[in-house]
Amino acid sequence: MIKLAQFPYKNDYWHHYLFGRLMDASTAAAATLAVQLAVALIMAGTFYASSGERCTRYWALSGLLSALGVLVVIVNGGAPRLMLSTVGNSAIIAGMVLQWWGLRAFYGKERSPLGWIIIAGFFLWFAYSFVAEHALRSRALLASVTMTAVFVLNLVELLSKRSARASFAGMLACSAALVSAAAFITRGVGVYQNDPLFLPDTAGGIGVVIVYLVPMVTTLLFAMALMLLYFERLISDKHRMATQDELTGLYNRRAIVSAGQREIDVAQRLRRPLSVAYIDIDHFKRINDELGHDAGDHVITEIGHLLKDSCRNIDIVGRYGGEEFCIIFPGMDREGVSTLAERMLASVRRYRFRGQFPVTLSMGFTVLSPEDQERSWTVLMQNADKLLYKAKSEGRDRYCI
Repeated sequence: MIKLAQFPYKNDYWHHYLFGRLMDASTAAAATLAVQLAVALIMAGTFYASSGERCTRYWALSGLLSALGVLVVIVNGGAPRLMLSTVGNSAIIAGMVLQWWGLRAFYGKERSPLGWIIIAGFFLWFAYSFVAEHALRSRALLASVTMTAVFVLNLVELLSKRSARASFAGMLACSAALVSAAAFITRGVGVYQNDPLFLPDTAGGIGVVIVYLVPMVTTLLFAMALMLLYFERLISDKHRMATQDELTGLYNRRAIVSAGQREIDVAQRLRRPLSVAYIDIDHFKRINDELGHDAGDHVITEIGHLLKDSCRNIDIVGRYGGEEFCIIFPGMDREGVSTLAERMLASVRRYRFRGQFPVTLSMGFTVLSPEDQERSWTVLMQNADKLLYKAKSEGRDRYCI
């Protein structure tokens, strides 16, 4: 067994032993290009699948610019060519800014002018560094500071969204941005101290890991996290569209029927009461004819919100179709329904559309008591429908149980 004491403890030796065998600078640069091309293809594929989204457009351009920038930098090969070096590095920075703009677009924000300032400032300062014949160290430090700033902007954007931190994709994106920022800060400190291990052309040992390997891995992870964020939103939107009424934001008919049968099963199993309301806006055709269909949609939406505000948190409120609503009241008996019905009618009576047009409701309630025989959702709704029309025939603006 070999003892550690047999090995020398010089830093140069350990850099070579632990990191020198991983990859040299040229291999790392080629691997970085391969990763950037993969990211570009992934971003392009996402944009192709949803070209109408601003965020995917920004992300596709981000992947393309970053890949082209890395390619130009590798072709330049560290030679002091003003145009190639400036364009290549500026393209990488522009790609990172576009990635940040895409994240802002994903959260419904506008493109920030700070991005243009970062791109233009980097391009001009990088070019000036060449013209002024500054050492490579100054340009490497500029790149480290700028990249750190962009990743910090991404991190701030993610942390400002509470939902992002709660999801796997959000946590992955935050972690990748944080590690990237830490790597560029470490590189910047090394460059500032004039350590050749952290310069792109002379990187070696642990410098290869900081300059190439860590950014390569975190770039891929951050791109994957952005795609996962987009995928999570698609799943969420699909679920919302399947259960939510587009106009009012309440449950739709499909969700109400599913929830109703489930609540009936629970009520019968636990032998507790259950009530169902079928509600219709009175003289709704007159509202559409006199004020227009847009006004009718506003009335439906506002009445739906009034009904929801009048109910308990456990009650299930939905739009059943047209100007009709359905509400499920778990655990509520006849006495509770009477009290709640009076409260809902009073709330709507106080309502005035556009401050002057009164609106009233007719409501039919069916109560399933613990002693009742097994019933289906269809039977309960048929009974509630009959009671609704009874309320209308008796003069409207009332309820029947």
